[in-house]
Amino acid sequence: MQYDLLLTGGDVLDPGANLRGVMDIAISGGKIATVAPSIPASQARKTISAKGRLVTPGLVDMHAHVFVNGHDMGHQTDHFCRCSGVTTLCDAGSAGSSNFAGLRHVLDAEVRTRVRAFVNLSALGITGTSRGGELQHFPYADPEGCARTINENPDLAFGVKLRFGPNLVWEYSTAPVKLARRTAEMAGPNVPMMMHITDSPVPLPDLISEMKPGDIVTHCYHGRAHGIMGQEKQFLLKEVVEAQRAGIIFDCAHGRNHFNFRMIEKALDQGFLPDTISTDLTTTSATKGPVWDMPTTMTKLLHFGLSLDEIIRRSTANPAKIMGYEGTVGTLKPGANADIAVWELRDGSFPLIDSDGDTIAAKRRLLAQMTLKDGRVWYERPAE
Repeated sequence: MQYDLLLTGGDVLDPGANLRGVMDIAISGGKIATVAPSIPASQARKTISAKGRLVTPGLVDMHAHVFVNGHDMGHQTDHFCRCSGVTTLCDAGSAGSSNFAGLRHVLDAEVRTRVRAFVNLSALGITGTSRGGELQHFPYADPEGCARTINENPDLAFGVKLRFGPNLVWEYSTAPVKLARRTAEMAGPNVPMMMHITDSPVPLPDLISEMKPGDIVTHCYHGRAHGIMGQEKQFLLKEVVEAQRAGIIFDCAHGRNHFNFRMIEKALDQGFLPDTISTDLTTTSATKGPVWDMPTTMTKLLHFGLSLDEIIRRSTANPAKIMGYEGTVGTLKPGANADIAVWELRDGSFPLIDSDGDTIAAKRRLLAQMTLKDGRVWYERPAE
């Protein structure tokens, strides 16, 4: 047989590869072999019908946490990912230089989801305690160790993470951002830094002025102090618009505290789209909400007018490129890893909640029906 598996008759949507329409997808050796309007079933060992379903690349979640407090999602990572169409995710700085080996051990021993990671500027990583953040005391910063960890783990680590906010940093100035940027430069010429912003004590333009193209501002749709619309929260700051045009990446990263419907509606109305869509998923936000999973976050943005094409691009090709997977993950083009998500786009009335307790009733929502990773079925939605 020429192919191991043939997925037939699905409505294929892969903006990164300019694929759109009813097509068959042939898989061989865990890779996409070919995508065409019609491929003979006789050429494949097994055939799966995707008729009437949307078919996309497996999702890439740009911001989640496998190892907060030294465990968090841990061995549950695969469960949360595969039933939501996610095959690849980025751990956004759960671990620092002192415990990064623990993150690697968990990934090697317990996780099949494809993962890359930012290394926290703090040696402690994210502790999640109520007594302050991981950089509340300057001695916890470990720029040399962070850069060394990135260089010693090139298959896993690829950037520097800084959380900037109340009780998170030792000084409410641009100094923590400057140190994170210098750390990224120590690690290599193209190493990005990711900066968490929510309820910042410092105006966002001051912080992003210290960033470079390719760096990432995460939680861009929070509704608290000093966000993308400043303190007035009415109009996009020109510095934010200019930064995005210059190549600074804005990631939505839902989370428990960072996704405000009113902010999203205003931002989209003013033409400000996130460059990447992500969840900031942890065990708590996956089991108690309001995040739940990537399809729920995508559904919320669909409700506010972001097109399905734009949503899929920002959930597949865009984050894959940032993570160093361009052409191999987040796409269905031949030669790529055969990571595929099959969806139902269901009509109805679906109540959804943001991080501040506001609700909407979405008229459509995405439901994962099947997830394939490396050419094998990894999840099938139970019959209802």
